[in-house]
Amino acid sequence: MTFKYNKINAKCMWCKRTQNPHPDFLKETIPTKIFESKKGRMVELCFSCFEQEKAFAEKQKIDFKIILDTKLEVLKLLKL
Repeated sequence: MTFKYNKINAKCMWCKRTQNPHPDFLKETIPTKIFESKKGRMVELCFSCFEQEKAFAEKQKIDFKIILDTKLEVLKLLKL
C-alpha cells in the first residue's frame, strides 16, 4: 500500500493533522492515502489512523470500508 508524501494540502480526515509528526520530517506534510468507503465516499487518512482503523476492523471482523462509513457518519453527527 502506497501513501502519498509531500502532497499539497494533505490532511487526515480523522486526526486533522497536516504536518508530519515524525521528528525527522517536521517540514513535510503528513503522508496520506485516499480510501473509498463502502458507500463510495472518499476518505483521506494518514498512515497512523489507517493502521488503527485496519486493526480495529480486523479485531471486530468488520469490513474496513464499512468502518470508514460508520466513522464518517459519527463525525458528521458530532460536527467534527
